[in-house]
Amino acid sequence: MAGGQSREEGVREPDPDTIRLAQAGDLDAFELLVRACQGDAWRYAYHLTRDRMLADDVTQEAFVRAFRSLRTFRAQSKFSSWLLRIVHNCSVDAQLRSRRDRILAERAAEGATLQTAPMGAAEDRLRLQEAVDGLPRRLRDPFVLIEILGFDYRETADVLGVPVGTLKSRMHRARAALMARLEPEEAADEV
Repeated sequence: MAGGQSREEGVREPDPDTIRLAQAGDLDAFELLVRACQGDAWRYAYHLTRDRMLADDVTQEAFVRAFRSLRTFRAQSKFSSWLLRIVHNCSVDAQLRSRRDRILAERAAEGATLQTAPMGAAEDRLRLQEAVDGLPRRLRDPFVLIEILGFDYRETADVLGVPVGTLKSRMHRARAALMARLEPEEAADEV
């Protein structure tokens, strides 16, 4: 994964002392939190929005909201789970505000991508990304958190605000949907 971080390592947790200092109003400590978590927050925002500029806006808004509500963080869950829940909410809000513009931009981007489709492994990654993008949000969000960002089920349940059992069911359906989307193309290639 990006930044030399393997999938097994997951999202990095900031130092608890830094969190406490930031909660007490130390702006330098909050800046350290931003630096420690910005990459992970942006990657999650990007996976949710599939738009780099919107991911930038979502990440910025998430840190503004985190700053405003930092004193409410009680360490009952991981800081990264708390922050990514904020990123998730900001993403939903941003997409609701710009739904029409986003749909038009995605259609234009899809047309350009189809005309210049790469061959080989890059083509496989593109097919997989398109299949993931085609999942309904309730299936795509847990898939991205678990399979791409390396969260475990409990952390993902905290981020998405759903029970672990519901999450497991959604992951099963997401994997089945991806297999169904990818299998027909593979079978056609073998003929």
